[in-house]
Amino acid sequence: WQAPVVVFADADLETAAADIAVAAYFNAGQDCTAATRVVVEAAAYETMVALLAREAEQNTKLGSATTMDSEGVLVGPLNSRAQLERVKGFFDRLPPHARVVAGGRPAGGRGFFFEPSVVAGLRQEDEMVQEEIFGPVITVQPFADEAAAVAMANGVQYGLASSVWTSDHARALRCCRAFDFGTVWVNTHIPLVAEMPHGGFKQSGGGKDLSAYGFEEYTRVKHVMSKL
Repeated sequence: WQAPVVVFADADLETAAADIAVAAYFNAGQDCTAATRVVVEAAAYETMVALLAREAEQNTKLGSATTMDSEGVLVGPLNSRAQLERVKGFFDRLPPHARVVAGGRPAGGRGFFFEPSVVAGLRQEDEMVQEEIFGPVITVQPFADEAAAVAMANGVQYGLASSVWTSDHARALRCCRAFDFGTVWVNTHIPLVAEMPHGGFKQSGGGKDLSAYGFEEYTRVKHVMSKL
């Protein structure tokens, strides 16, 4: 659900790009916590765009879901023709200022495959930034400073998951506090463990699964008071 991936210039950009690509493209981007919306400090913006494009074009294998383990396939098909057309529609409606730097079209052949894609030059109000694509698409936007990064990260209707990438741990903790998302990862994106709660804010729903908090969804609480 439009998870923001905020990358500061002091992060390990090569590692970040490789990890973000995996977190964005696995299962063809059909995951509600996928790392689809990358927001990068202006000084590192063009570098990150180029690194993500390289990951999409050279290091992300597309193929049948049945060969994912044996052949290292990361991106399988979308789940239906309707979803393929939906993802394609986002590209058909791109504004003139957007720049497709990788992919951007169905992969062709049999099945509902869409190329791993990277789109730069988008603005905060653009459809691809505001609406969930649910496909193998990464958008990339620049930010000027930490305050702008937080505003852009929070500037969507969803609030499920997010991540921040930086070598400054104090800054990472400030972002963790400021991000309005149920999960914030630092220098990683997507790992979940049963001991930690998973759930979102805003239009990403209420309640939690996983962890002890998950039991509350199955608990009926009764209040009994007696005057003696």
